[in-house]
Amino acid sequence: FVKKVNMLDPVLPIAIYLLLGYLFKLVFHDNSKQLIEVIIYFSLPAIVFSKIYPLILDQKIFGLILMFICFILFNLLLAYFIGRMMKLNKLLLATFMIMATFGNTSFIGFSYIDAFYGQDYIVYGLIYDLFGSFLLLVSIGMFIITWGSGRKNDTKSIFKSIFLFPPTLMFFVTVIAKNFEDPNFLILTSQTLGSTLVPIAMIAIGMKLELKHIFVKFHIVSMAMILKMLVVPIIVLIGFKFFYGIDQTWVKVTIIEVAMPPMTMATVLAIKGGLDEKVAINSLVLGVLLSLFTITMYTTYLG
Repeated sequence: FVKKVNMLDPVLPIAIYLLLGYLFKLVFHDNSKQLIEVIIYFSLPAIVFSKIYPLILDQKIFGLILMFICFILFNLLLAYFIGRMMKLNKLLLATFMIMATFGNTSFIGFSYIDAFYGQDYIVYGLIYDLFGSFLLLVSIGMFIITWGSGRKNDTKSIFKSIFLFPPTLMFFVTVIAKNFEDPNFLILTSQTLGSTLVPIAMIAIGMKLELKHIFVKFHIVSMAMILKMLVVPIIVLIGFKFFYGIDQTWVKVTIIEVAMPPMTMATVLAIKGGLDEKVAINSLVLGVLLSLFTITMYTTYLG
């Protein structure tokens, strides 16, 4: 019994933050937009600085980036074929592909990594998120969104959104800063500011929870979640087990990142881009709730 409670310990704070956000919205109003801006402009760049500054950018890191990109592209292809088998129209197919592929590897991913493996391992999640999830979402993902909604692709604005995204800008600033001795107060400030990410992100997502229409188009939403949170992570886990082993913590962190529920930013971009709002929001909401169980299941298995 004691062991079970211990396994739930890291997940319960996340559930509490979600509940606090939801209750705040019911009693007062939805401040999630402002909170997400705080995360994008302050918490995420702070995490980028505090984690990348001490990191040695070597061949191993570039190897990891390549591997993470391959996982996401594999997921995307699988989502496309399953969507075609479900005979979804262009709009629903694009929405399904986005929600079944891009995981919440920062807001929720960092929360779970921090809870189960400690802050030091967030760096692997950070690399997965910046050079995998985010980079592919604002490039290939944006092309899929504009294709699905029948709009024309604007390559210039896609490149702008990649390079003007605050965490990306901070990455380049940090790479330059690595050539200098940074004052201690800067490191401390970035660490403290970075630690605000988890509670603020979870409270913001709690405010986004819409329980009224939660089961609309459930067959599409449930298939997106099964693919994103069970099928692909289990394939990756078997691959690691067979070819490399699953004892190292960075492997466990990678599997957890692959298993993340659908991404908040992907949901926002899908809705902004004119895709199916109900499928996007319900995938996000149900995915977050389901992850409380699936991630506990994976971490218990990985040990």
